[in-house]
Order: sequence, then C-alpha cells, then structure tokens
Amino acid sequence: MHAGWKTKMTKPNIAIFGAGSIGCYLGGCLLASGADVCFIGRARIQQEIQTHGLQLSDWRGRAHRVGKNSVRFSLTPELLADADYIIVTVKSADTVNAAQQISAHVKSSAVIVSFQNGIHNAHTLKETLPTHTVLKGMVPFNVISAGNGHFHCGTEGDLALERQDNSAERLIQALRSAKLPVQTYNDLRGIQWSKLLMNLNNAVNALSGIPLRDQLYDAQYRRVMALVVQEALDIFKAAGIKPLRTGKVVPTLLPTILRLPNWLFTRIAGALLKIDPAARSSIYEDLLLKRKTEIEFLNGEIVKLAQQLTLSAPLNSTIVELIKHAENNQTGSPNMSASALHQALIQALDP
Repeated sequence: MHAGWKTKMTKPNIAIFGAGSIGCYLGGCLLASGADVCFIGRARIQQEIQTHGLQLSDWRGRAHRVGKNSVRFSLTPELLADADYIIVTVKSADTVNAAQQISAHVKSSAVIVSFQNGIHNAHTLKETLPTHTVLKGMVPFNVISAGNGHFHCGTEGDLALERQDNSAERLIQALRSAKLPVQTYNDLRGIQWSKLLMNLNNAVNALSGIPLRDQLYDAQYRRVMALVVQEALDIFKAAGIKPLRTGKVVPTLLPTILRLPNWLFTRIAGALLKIDPAARSSIYEDLLLKRKTEIEFLNGEIVKLAQQLTLSAPLNSTIVELIKHAENNQTGSPNMSASALHQALIQALDP
C-alpha cells in the first residue's frame, strides 16, 4: 500500500466518469499517488493516453508520469460496477445521461461525487440515483489539456466537498495523499454560488483569446469583468443568495478589486491568486476544439435566476450570446479586444 495511506483505512476503488481535463488531472494525480483508479471517457482522450500515458503538472512544479499500461480507461461504463466512489466530471449538459449510465452499473454502496461546474448537477444526479449518497463538490482550479496525455493545472485552490456522515472519508484521504487538498462543508451551496461568480470570467477569457493572467492584468478586461460580476451580485442580493468566501477573495469585494489601477491590482493579485502564465479557461478550450460550451450553466445561470425574479441580466445575457455566436462559427475564440467587449456590454445596458 502507498506510504501516504493510513494503514487502518482500506484503499477505495475510484472511478472518474467523464475523463476530460479535470477528470484526467484529478484521476491522474490519484493514480500517481497509489490509488486504485479507472477512467471512463471519450475516444480522443483514450487514444492519447494509450499512446503517451498520463503526464500531470501544475503551477507549483508537480511533475508526475503514469505509464500507459497503468491506466485503465474505458469508453463504456462497465468499470463502474466495482467503484466505491464515482467522481463525475462530465459537462453539465451531459449530467442526465451520465446519471442514467451510472444507475445501470453502480453498486448500492457507491458514493457519487459531482466535481462539475454549475449549481444543480448533484441534484440532477440524485434524481436518477435516489438511494445513493450523492455529494456536491467544487474544483476551484483551472486545468488545460496540453495534448499527448498531458494535463496542466494553472491556478491554485483547494477542492471543496460536502460532508455527509463519514461517507467521503476514504476519498478525502486519497485526495490528500495525492496532494489535492480538500476543504469539507456541511452545506456547499454558498461555496457553489461563489465558484459560479468566479467562473463568470471563464467566458470573458474565452472571448479575449489570451491567457488568463494576461487578461486579468489588463485593466480594460477587468473593467468588463467587474460589470458582469456586479450584475450577478445584484441579482444574488435580490434572490437572498450569499456567496461564501473560498480562499483569499471576498466575493462581494470582487468588483472593487477588479476596478483597481494596474499598479495596485498587480500587488494585490500577486498575494490573492497564483496563476500560471499559460493558464486559459475551459470555455476557451471548448471553442478551440469546436465543442459545445457550458455557458448556459455559468453566465446563463445568472440570466435564469434573474428571469425567476422577473429581473433582467443584460450584461450576462450579452456574454451568453457572444459565446453562442462563437460556438456556431466554430473558429475558436473571436479574440475580442477589451474595448470591443466593453462596448458590447454598454450597448446592452442602453440599446
């Protein structure tokens, strides 16, 4: 047994369902630490791993390689039958289908964990798996696929996981042994809303076409982001939603921080967030690979919440429209300048 494991705790069988960038990174780090892991995903990723194995890296200098013969990767869900924990990392739009496939193979004692973007995925899984323990989870960091089985984490942050009795203890131990720190919460809803708020930059980054760090250190792009976040915070307030602090940033102060002049923002950002110069958002990657994005479950979630309150969210609605337009064009990022993006938002406020 791997030295990181407590001898009194048996090693769990962990399945990654939806082994894309996040799934392969989490699963790969677990596998490299000695955990028992299998992957269920798409043919493109399977072919990469069967050819090159897995390579995991991060902004701190993590460097793991897992040989191709050590990776159990399937295109179909039969491997789920032995899983003690099933980590779900599919895109939000695929959650219903994922739940149905899991239901057909999962054993009764398995615990399901949603490490997905969005707010409602754990509830969606629970509807199809009512007798199983389904836990909400949150991944704060960014992972990009560098190709050839290489997955790189470009930003910092601790995983967040809902705690129900002791159902997640063996998984938490496995993650911590893999140097994937986990914070646990009795109620994850406030954390999820805070993550959604931070994720509103996902689309802005994709529209800009530049690395996250370059975008965040550009005062004009931050001005765009401040507008989008402030609109979301106003809608949260109307809905009685209180996003909770996750890490070093207080959610309600985010627009103020984003509007700071560059000389001051650079100093504060350096202390608040460690970010790799090559990091980019998942929506950027989706546009690059001509895939459907999760925009409806990010900025689109703000729009839906506003509609439920008979309010409007013109800024986030505009971001959704711009991303959908880029999806339809299938030419990658539109590489919008900060001034063009800002102008589009101003026009949305005053048509």
